[in-house]
Amino acid sequence: MPTHLPSRPRLQRASGESRVTFDLRDGRTRLGDLYQRDPCRVLFPAPEPGDPPQAVLLTTSGGVTDGDALAMAIEIGPGAAAVATTQAAEKVYRAAPGGGHCSIDVSVRLAEGATLDWLPQETIVFQGARLKRRTVANVEPGAALLACEMVVLGRAASGERFVSGLLLDAWSVRRAGRLVWTDALRVEGETPEGAGFGPANALATVIGIWDEPQPRFETARSLLETVSEARAAVTLVNGVMVARVLGEATAVRRAVIRFLTDFRGCRLPRVWHV
Repeated sequence: MPTHLPSRPRLQRASGESRVTFDLRDGRTRLGDLYQRDPCRVLFPAPEPGDPPQAVLLTTSGGVTDGDALAMAIEIGPGAAAVATTQAAEKVYRAAPGGGHCSIDVSVRLAEGATLDWLPQETIVFQGARLKRRTVANVEPGAALLACEMVVLGRAASGERFVSGLLLDAWSVRRAGRLVWTDALRVEGETPEGAGFGPANALATVIGIWDEPQPRFETARSLLETVSEARAAVTLVNGVMVARVLGEATAVRRAVIRFLTDFRGCRLPRVWHV
């Protein structure tokens, strides 16, 4: 009789990557390079007249779970301008018992005089999920970056609360090679009501980098003062504008859409409104 139990079969996991580059050629921003490996894909919908080109990132797997590893890179060449977003909310599913974590690495690079609006839709972290995400932005002088990330803990509409699992969401920004801002949110186990979350289950962070950030900061502060359905504030750190919106998920999404629309002076990409 065998004395050992059969080992659990290894589940198939995803290792995806995408990289998209935009360059300025003949006075227009054009696609410079594209690389994609399942389950990561990039689509290029026709932008509105007068708007810069768009890149829409997506995962064909419909979500990620423990053991998955995704890497996404967006690079904007000198003088080029583009908008990048995601097709829908990213779903991070519950980890298997005894499983590890999933990882998402995002790299953003802007050359001198480049402009990028990086506006992904929210990431929904299911109860029991384990996610480590890192976003690294390298912004050269004369470049302008507006970026947003929104995290939703649990699925309140389904009666689900985030009471176990892991979220480690880290940001770092370098300006001309010098680290100017870094930030990390770690939630392990139940949402930390005593750490400022209260009953909130969603947090959005908007950062902005410009050569002259003060006027943009004043505009953002004025717009966020009108937010009533969520808690919102904005500050300047080493020339980086950092805005936060905290509250219930649908309220935070509404507030972020309104803020970004007014701040940018134009509608968000169409995928946000589908």
